[in-house]
Amino acid sequence: MSKFLLIFGLIMILFMHNCFALNYEKVLKNSNAQKAYHKEDYKKAEELFKQSSIEYPEEGRIHYNLGNAHYKNEKYDEAIAEYKASLKNEDVNKAKVLYNIGDSFFQKQEYQKAIEYYRDSLIENPKDADTKYNYELTRQYLQQQQEQQQQQQDQDQDEQDQEQEQQDKQQQNQDQQKEDQEEQQEQEQQQEQENQEQQQDEQDQQNQPQPTEEQKKQAQRILDAMQRAEDENQKERMKKLLQQDQGKKVDKNW
Repeated sequence: MSKFLLIFGLIMILFMHNCFALNYEKVLKNSNAQKAYHKEDYKKAEELFKQSSIEYPEEGRIHYNLGNAHYKNEKYDEAIAEYKASLKNEDVNKAKVLYNIGDSFFQKQEYQKAIEYYRDSLIENPKDADTKYNYELTRQYLQQQQEQQQQQQDQDQDEQDQEQEQQDKQQQNQDQQKEDQEEQQEQEQQQEQENQEQQQDEQDQQNQPQPTEEQKKQAQRILDAMQRAEDENQKERMKKLLQQDQGKKVDKNW
């Protein structure tokens, strides 16, 4: 029995020694990282905290400290991830972690998310003045951001409208030019067709047989005969009219 107790005691001593060694090593590494952080050597602090977070992944405070180091190095996405990882452990100040997440989103200019985390932090600690101030300040930034975005959208829309109007005018000019070209081509084709018809008529006239001198004389004789016959008929009509006038009785007015 005494032998068993002796062995058990030795095991407990070794276990406590190992635990003490592990805790001492963890505290030492965290202390070195904290010293680098306070000296504003954030790059070294980030490396040391990252090494500790790998060796002690369940330690919320290490994740929180690593998040702070990421934040100082302007690695806001990595900072947010470490802050959220620290929330899995109850040994961290939840209100402060949520506040730091809000700050990280603020630096990313994601003001809506920053407001959400500031609000969650205020739920945990409603009396924190810094959180209240940042919450109200971020609301103002969000409003300005939305107004700027709206102005930019309006400006983009105006530019699009102007561009569309310019394109419409350009298209109208192209359509008008096309219409004018088609009209000009149509006129040219019509003129060409008329010229061709005129040339064809002239050619047809040239191809027609010309009357001989004898035919011309004969035609002139026919015209002269027709003229004489017309003159004779005219004289005959005048003679008849004169005869009718002479045959009329003239009554005297006594």
